[in-house]
Amino acid sequence: MRAAAIDIGSNAVRLMIADVEDGKIVNIVHKDRHVTKLAEVLSTKGILSDASIERTVNALRLFAEAMTYYKAERFHAVATSAVREARNSSILIEAAGKLGINIQVIDGTTEAGLIFNGVCSAVDTTEKKVLVFDIGGGSTEFIYAEPGKEQKKISVPMGVVKLAERYDFGGALEMEQMDRIRIPMFSVLQEVVNFLECKPDMVIGSAGTPTTLAAIEMHMENYDQIKVNGFEIAKPQIEAILKKLCSMTAEKRLLVPGMEVGRQEVLIPGILITLELMSILGMEKLTVSDFGLREGLVVAVANA
Repeated sequence: MRAAAIDIGSNAVRLMIADVEDGKIVNIVHKDRHVTKLAEVLSTKGILSDASIERTVNALRLFAEAMTYYKAERFHAVATSAVREARNSSILIEAAGKLGINIQVIDGTTEAGLIFNGVCSAVDTTEKKVLVFDIGGGSTEFIYAEPGKEQKKISVPMGVVKLAERYDFGGALEMEQMDRIRIPMFSVLQEVVNFLECKPDMVIGSAGTPTTLAAIEMHMENYDQIKVNGFEIAKPQIEAILKKLCSMTAEKRLLVPGMEVGRQEVLIPGILITLELMSILGMEKLTVSDFGLREGLVVAVANA
């Protein structure tokens, strides 16, 4: 079955077209991704900006053309935090419908389940207590799994685009500023850890923050999904990357090998969330997954 999945996130929209057999992705036919920053004014105005809607619709138009070109037999589009929360989401949903793309707005629990399935198709978690977290633009999802026990999931409205709107990450930054920003994060993340009652053997990060950290640590001029999936990065290495990026303006950060255009301001808040979570858990190592919601969705679409 050739299936396609569209993930309309708060920071980026992503497409995957893949051949799926027996619940496994056997061939990735085509992938595309556009940073559209749907959540760029959400926390202050409660709406999606006209510009972000236009960027997203333009990306969806390209996705529709790609699905036709690559002969996807079945497809599904889901939207997450930004579209869930915005008062004017109907504008985007109606515009997408005119392209033949019907958007399903999913809740945080459904999103978390798809993320976990996608991550576990790329990283071996056999017989391990695993915490998966996915830092999005408008929310962060957490999934804790122990062998033989039911998964626990939670989604919190804390994401990198929202944080970048609240704090200015455009210029060079003092580490003392970062410490102040981490204080409110601690309260949210401590509540998450308490709710999940988690003591993981392994912490896996998916979405743009962990994958960009991996790309920077490996000095990637050209992103390589195969090398990123399962890459392990230690806490001191993450702290060193944070210190380096904070010493630069957003414009200069774009010159760092592995830095993705559009992530030069939102990566720092993502790193802060990651480090605070690792500190609370007492974990010194992070495993990175390039796979996440999009991959979990494409398998679900094929199996529907």
